[in-house]
Amino acid sequence: MKRKHTHKVMLNDKQVEFLIKCIDISQSTLSIKPEKSEVEIIRELTNMHEDIQETKLGDTIYYDLN
Repeated sequence: MKRKHTHKVMLNDKQVEFLIKCIDISQSTLSIKPEKSEVEIIRELTNMHEDIQETKLGDTIYYDLN
């Protein structure tokens, strides 16, 4: 029987941005098809990334066109 482990990771802003870019590339090339639990972490990282961009750009509207 496999045991599920929970891990905590501390990431700085640059690391979150890097992970979001990696996820975007993987999804655009259809090389990953995340499960529900993986979609939840992608959503959480995306929310963190949006917060980082709002902090960087202030009131400027941010659109990631890459």
